[in-house]
Amino acid sequence: MQAPPSPRKTPWNDIIGYTLGEGATSLTMNGIAAFAMLYYTQALGLPFSLAGIAFAVASIWDALVDPAIGHLSDNTHSRWGRRQPYILCGGLLLAVSFYFLWVIPDFVGRGALLFPYVLAMNLMVRTAYAIFVVPYVALGYEICTDYHQRSQLQGGRLAFNMLVNILGPALAWSLFFPDRPGGPEATSVVSNFHHMGTAFAIAAVAFTLVVIVATRHHITDTRGIVTGTGNSLGALWGDFREIIMDRHLRPIVTFMCVGHTGGVFVATLQMYLYVYFMHLTALQKTIIHGGGMVLCGLGALAGVVLARRFDKKQTVCIGAGIAAGADLLAAIVFLGGILQPTTVWLVGGLTVPIAVIVFGACDMLNWFGIGLFTSLASSMIADVSEVDELESGVRKDGGYAAIFAFATKLILSISVFTASACLSWVGFVNGSDQQTPEALRWLVLLTFGLGSLFATLVIPIALSYPIDRAYMTKVKAALALRKTQAAA
Repeated sequence: MQAPPSPRKTPWNDIIGYTLGEGATSLTMNGIAAFAMLYYTQALGLPFSLAGIAFAVASIWDALVDPAIGHLSDNTHSRWGRRQPYILCGGLLLAVSFYFLWVIPDFVGRGALLFPYVLAMNLMVRTAYAIFVVPYVALGYEICTDYHQRSQLQGGRLAFNMLVNILGPALAWSLFFPDRPGGPEATSVVSNFHHMGTAFAIAAVAFTLVVIVATRHHITDTRGIVTGTGNSLGALWGDFREIIMDRHLRPIVTFMCVGHTGGVFVATLQMYLYVYFMHLTALQKTIIHGGGMVLCGLGALAGVVLARRFDKKQTVCIGAGIAAGADLLAAIVFLGGILQPTTVWLVGGLTVPIAVIVFGACDMLNWFGIGLFTSLASSMIADVSEVDELESGVRKDGGYAAIFAFATKLILSISVFTASACLSWVGFVNGSDQQTPEALRWLVLLTFGLGSLFATLVIPIALSYPIDRAYMTKVKAALALRKTQAAA
């Protein structure tokens, strides 16, 4: 087999321009993950079970839409290419629907219409998100084809996601939910959510327009060009069946579903720990929430470096081990009575809130580990898509991005519903600023105990992934030889 050609390097301005699009998904999806449950249950009084059903149904719908969007994107023929039209329309629709997720019309109120409205708006947001994100991820696979640069692009995308998360949802604790001594919890005030939703929606529009402009030179006129297997239900089902049966894809999807489950429990329930268990100030919430996002972004960047040294699946295991250890430490410290939420130390005449520091450190390390293995998963999917091109003769980046999103979103919907149901199971009181000690202890156990368990399970699954650097070198050489022969 002939040696592969020198890999095409992607200019840094292309990588940076592409990653800016992640700002739209970061503000909307992280904003929903951080505040939507609090908004609907604590500010509007919607029961936990109904809120959980709304989020779960919308997420399942999102997962079901993804394969269709991926297939349509792969088989789109237009003068504007096959990705950018979906990115533009999906991004604008995402911003508008996100705004109305928070700004609820007066006629809806808090009565019988509230749940149908919440469900409908979540379905609209998730539909728009699918239209935007599946072609956006597939575009990244096409922009960057080098084995290691793929990790840089995906790591940079996640790092920027976390940067925007810091400046948006994390900073929102201080900007939109300030402390009011003697008043109600800031997350029980409806107008605070209105202000946040408006600001994030405007920013999402800006990020969408920026990524379209930044990637315009990657637009290829696909009219009259065969780019996929055809737009038909039969072709859609054929691609779907082929991709889900791909033996190389299964380990990635499985370990990401398992890892996502633990991450969802931590992400969904930690906000309640901030408010009702640790009683953090607005500044402390911002620091810990933002610090977690900083560490998640740094984990994504560290994954690029470690993957060069140890390869991708070994680096995934390192990240999962860090997340599992951090969650386990937090569970032991706070459930074992080593520290109470109010524990402070006197050091040199200064009062050090040691409980808050330990809680924050464990939370941040957990997100460092998650960021490390999550960014590499997208890079590994791009590798698998290229292997499939060698075997099938057709490049289906959109299909692979969609099936990966389908599986992870499906498990996400189940996890969100389960996490929200757990709040009722442990005795959490809907709409109350006071919770029982038993409910809070169960909340700590569910947050950190399950987070540690699922992160640990990622390791043996990731080790079964068969593709490595040497394998991809052979694949690229075979593809180059095929193209040379076809040209001849």
